[in-house]
Amino acid sequence: MEILENNEKNNNTKTFTSSEIRLSNRELLNITGVEKVYESNNNKLQVRVAGVNMLVTGENLNIVKLDVDSGVVEVSGLVNEIKYIGDSKSNFFKRLFK
Repeated sequence: MEILENNEKNNNTKTFTSSEIRLSNRELLNITGVEKVYESNNNKLQVRVAGVNMLVTGENLNIVKLDVDSGVVEVSGLVNEIKYIGDSKSNFFKRLFK
């Protein structure tokens, strides 16, 4: 996983160029490339992963591990859905071929 330092902001924000998602038995989710956690509660986790927003929904979701330096988040609970939201690349192609 390659890390690029973001020099435009002086808040030590890291930008990742790749990510990986592992889901074991719908009960343990491991995500790498996490740049920011926007929201976390029992039913939803919203994060930015390698420049794209991701939404995880489920039941009894709990952040087990959060390592901001390496961009790793581990979540336990029953995962129902994982989806990317607001992907600017796909929005570009939708507008282009409309």
